Amino acid sequence: MAGANMKAIKSRIKSVESTRQITKAMELVASSKLRRAKQQEEAVKPYYSMLLDTIRDIVRVGCEYHPLINAKPDATATCYIVIAGDRGLAGGYNNNLFRLVKEQIADDDFVIPVGKKSLDFYSKQPFEILSKDFPLSADVGIQESHEIGKMICSAFRVGKIGRVVVAYTEFASMLSQVPKTMELLPLERDVLRAQSSQNESFPAPDTEDAKPKLLPDTIYEPSPEAVLESVIPQYVSGMIFGAVCEAAASEFAARRTAMNAANKNADEMISALTLRYNRARQAMITQEITEIIAGSEAL
Repeated sequence: MAGANMKAIKSRIKSVESTRQITKAMELVASSKLRRAKQQEEAVKPYYSMLLDTIRDIVRVGCEYHPLINAKPDATATCYIVIAGDRGLAGGYNNNLFRLVKEQIADDDFVIPVGKKSLDFYSKQPFEILSKDFPLSADVGIQESHEIGKMICSAFRVGKIGRVVVAYTEFASMLSQVPKTMELLPLERDVLRAQSSQNESFPAPDTEDAKPKLLPDTIYEPSPEAVLESVIPQYVSGMIFGAVCEAAASEFAARRTAMNAANKNADEMISALTLRYNRARQAMITQEITEIIAGSEAL
């Protein structure tokens, strides 16, 4: 019995060691990809910051009544762009995001799932999916972000949706990733006024003299309105791509943390199993010695 027990424990130790090798490799891969994802996230920030500054500057001259800026009173539905991971083994990364969206989403809202886990989850939910063309978040780059931005701007313009919200996981630190939602459309007036003075107010659309002038060194061709028509979708696309990059960094950080915890658990299991193995081996040796002594006394 002792021999059979030792064999089972030894087999269990080998199994845990094999699993630990896999989790250790996944931790190293996640750490490597995390660095690249953070670098990419930092690289895209100046892009949409510059676009937002351009929008603010144009809005100052009275273009704040653009169709993509103002809310549609008759459109009550919201479109949620939910950016989740492509794989599991990342702790509560995906479930925490889905739980946050569930608290905010309504029955008549729309969803654009980004990532395999997001598509799998919302395919089983009653919400209407606007597009299933982005099943892998790892494959969503600038071009795919522009496609999403163009799609939601078109739906917002015709009044199919009244709000656009992107749901993703914010990278707070290596040990903390916070799911959050961010409204993309309509553009909030607080965002557009961020660089305006506190005393400056938006002019009425029919008061030409009240409109502030563009900066002296800024010329928009063919017109500020035409530039705004092009810049807002690009800004929305840039924000989506930024959310994708930050979600990727958060996923890798969550997976790294989960795999690190798995490695520690594996080490503890191996230590406990090794102790049991040594005790069983000691008990078997003691039994054999006892049997030898008993046999010699019998002779």
